[in-house]
Amino acid sequence: MVALWRDESGHLRAWRVGRRRLAWRPRFPQPEWLAGGDGGPFELLVLPVLVLIGLGYLLTWLAALLATVVVWPYRAVSGRWPVVAYPIDSSLAATDDQRGDRPYRQQVTGRAAAVTLTRQWARNIEQHGHPEPAPPPSR
Repeated sequence: MVALWRDESGHLRAWRVGRRRLAWRPRFPQPEWLAGGDGGPFELLVLPVLVLIGLGYLLTWLAALLATVVVWPYRAVSGRWPVVAYPIDSSLAATDDQRGDRPYRQQVTGRAAAVTLTRQWARNIEQHGHPEPAPPPSR
């Protein structure tokens, strides 16, 4: 589900909120050294590297989809569902799980609880601009 929020400056911000469906979400690598270029021999060397990076990205997605075949039934049987919320930006690299900057994430028991938490977080984002933090687990 996508939740929208207008910040103080009037910009519309979009967040993705919902149960984690894939085993993990692959990231498209963005090496710093690939920025720029003048069309010279350097690009002849960069093109094969870009092809290899793209192929690696494709293989990572394939691995995530294959792992999901195992993880999805496990979640259904165990009843434990991770619910995540993270801002969406327009680049290929999502901010979900990037550089240790964890999204809002909470593990809940039961699919109905996951749907309820998803809707609650979507309402919180629309009202406050972010999900309400989860209460600490009681022990």
